[in-house]
Amino acid sequence: MREIYRKRGYVVRWENGTLVRVSESGIAIEEGELFTCEPEHREALWLSDEHVLATVETIRAIDVNIERLIVSHGIAEHEFDGRTWTEETHRVHLSIVNGRIRALIDSLDDVERVANAMKRVEQQEREAPKHLVLAPNVSAALLPSLPNVDQMAGGVDGKGHDIGETFGENWYRPSYRVRPIRMPLNLRLRTEKTGIDPDLPRAVALLAPPDGLTVRVLIDDGTRVYPATVHAGRIEAVSETVTWYPYAGGSFGAEMML
Repeated sequence: MREIYRKRGYVVRWENGTLVRVSESGIAIEEGELFTCEPEHREALWLSDEHVLATVETIRAIDVNIERLIVSHGIAEHEFDGRTWTEETHRVHLSIVNGRIRALIDSLDDVERVANAMKRVEQQEREAPKHLVLAPNVSAALLPSLPNVDQMAGGVDGKGHDIGETFGENWYRPSYRVRPIRMPLNLRLRTEKTGIDPDLPRAVALLAPPDGLTVRVLIDDGTRVYPATVHAGRIEAVSETVTWYPYAGGSFGAEMML
């Protein structure tokens, strides 16, 4: 069967002081094992740079030492098998530093909270507490490696199908230049226990991408802030309140008590 996918998109992106605009359109064709793709001349979409510049100014106004700052606003129109759909995205990728400690941030909503913790961070790594709470931005990054995660319904996949709750039925397509693959989307972890102890130390930020279920994090115990390595081997509870993060095919992070 011959399948044809078309996409046109426009992105405004701020990269460490440079404003970049990218307009593209392309076509991908799948026929059995053969996959081909190429650019396609079509009328370009357009976006204002207003949102990106406002986000950059908001972040730069915070008292932090910025190592890397990427802010993007994009829009894309898709066509596949008689279906058409439009997506609009807003992304922030930020790293801030204090001495030898680097925190990674992927949501504007987390910047101020992590920045406040980084101002107080100790340079010496400590052993992680036996029990602690992972903030949603930390737990979201672990979801692609965790067993027994669920797929939340909502949105459409890379072939324009509604995303349901059944694993293995939906398609992930990050670009028209690559063949779509089946993979879980909208990841979320649910547990029987949902109550979170507010007095436990909190892992408030990633210091590096996770290595399986092990992750280096920034811990705030209310008195001290320090780097530590945590292994999410035993999860006691997960909050029912979730926040979306751009990890893998989308991850809904929640407060997670270990």
